[in-house]
Amino acid sequence: MAKQLHEGKFLVVDDFQGMRALLKDFVRAMGVANVDTATNGRDAMRALSAKRYDVVICDFNLGSGQNGQQVMEEAKLRDYIGLSTIWIMVTAEKTAEMVIGAAEVKPDDYILKPLNQALLQSRVEKLMQRKQLLGGIELAIKEHDYQRAIAECDVLLKSQPGGSQDILRIKADLLINTGDYEGAKALFESVLAGRSVPWATTGLGKIRFHAGEWASAKALFEQVLRDNRMYMEASDWLVKTLAAMGNLQQAQEVLMSAVKLSPNSPQRQKSLGETAYKNGALDIAKAAFEQTIKISEFSPHKSPAAFTGLAKVFSDQGAPNDALKVLAKSRGEFKDNPLAAMQAAAAESLVYKKMGDQEKSDAALNTAEQLLEGLQGKVIPEVAMDMAKTLFAAGKKDKACGMLRDLIKNNHENAAISSQIEEVFKSENLHGEGQAIINEARQEVININNRGVLLAKSGEFQEGVKLLRTALKDMPHSEVVIMNLCGLLLGLMRKEGKSEALMQEAMELLERARHINPGSKKYQAYTAALNQF
Repeated sequence: MAKQLHEGKFLVVDDFQGMRALLKDFVRAMGVANVDTATNGRDAMRALSAKRYDVVICDFNLGSGQNGQQVMEEAKLRDYIGLSTIWIMVTAEKTAEMVIGAAEVKPDDYILKPLNQALLQSRVEKLMQRKQLLGGIELAIKEHDYQRAIAECDVLLKSQPGGSQDILRIKADLLINTGDYEGAKALFESVLAGRSVPWATTGLGKIRFHAGEWASAKALFEQVLRDNRMYMEASDWLVKTLAAMGNLQQAQEVLMSAVKLSPNSPQRQKSLGETAYKNGALDIAKAAFEQTIKISEFSPHKSPAAFTGLAKVFSDQGAPNDALKVLAKSRGEFKDNPLAAMQAAAAESLVYKKMGDQEKSDAALNTAEQLLEGLQGKVIPEVAMDMAKTLFAAGKKDKACGMLRDLIKNNHENAAISSQIEEVFKSENLHGEGQAIINEARQEVININNRGVLLAKSGEFQEGVKLLRTALKDMPHSEVVIMNLCGLLLGLMRKEGKSEALMQEAMELLERARHINPGSKKYQAYTAALNQF
């Protein structure tokens, strides 16, 4: 049964006591009894973590600390708000960069001050009618039952044609996230058959990108931007496509245009810094990394990579002391973060090497290696590649090659990562040797999985499980090994009966796989199979 307005749970977030009280009074005047308030981003996150709100009314400017956009970003990342949550941004600002930046996090509405109770109530009532339809989809997503979520979308599309655009977009995202690119392609094409819609054209471009049809994807993203240059999602995907095509100079130009329109995205500024650095445009990279650090101070997207990136720029510009200061600041900003500490130590090793201080360079690298060992393989590919470059620079070729070999084994089906690893080997004048390492590592994974499949086909599930458990210790992030082991566990239970220990192991494997690839089709199939035991 649909929840009535007066039954809703509301959160009002504003740093000014007078405005906070006024907004609370407006909500009370709507007949709502359950109204909480927060004075800043920290208080808002505390409230959102403790209660599931139906409506959040949040000022954009919240004084020192997070702004309203950053609060919403973090709330989404932490899953404190869902599809059915109404988020209304309130602001006195009318600048284009604020409007574009706020629109990127997709609040349901934003209202310019001054506002009155009648306007606020009218907006909330309209949004409530529309958003309450999404409760079933949200619940299915929360339970990771994406096929049920898609089915819920189909039910709503038949019964609620008026809200079809929102539901179509949600369904399209679900289809892409579950790897059903053909289904997503058909949906986008059916929408575009009626009229040109930026989100559908961008979605079709994503499908072409995933299929490796980069020239076609590029043309679609460019088409969107010709019609609507402020459609930032198309801009970001165009950058990804150009990078995949090896056209980093054009990618840099697209990023520079994008940050002029919407300068407050830490991810986009960081991407500009990294791309410009690869292109040797050090001044542009420096400005982008500095801006990333500035605007991400209270953002959930705050990243140690921006600090290490800026340190590399300073080092290359002949300012090693500035580089070391940036790395010291990174340590302070990311206390108790061993991954950030490892990145800082690896970058520090390179800085000291350029300064000619081999003793300090070796000490920093030793620290980085110790931290790396403690991380037990929990290193994202980009950081692993940077560490490999540092090891090459220190003359530790075998260790560097070993890191890259492990990276290939854990991502042997990921063409983008393979391409980046090839570039690392090329930069070290090891193209032939590197290609051999890549091919051998890929073949090793293929051979292990083939043996596992053969054992499963012959009903030797115990032997197959033993084989892939051993392989998983060596390749803890290989989605293929994880999923094949899960399949063998299911086969073993079908043969010998349900086991709570094997059920628990399979569920843990599926959770690991979901973090690696939320769109895995096998994830859905195996989750359904486990539920049948």
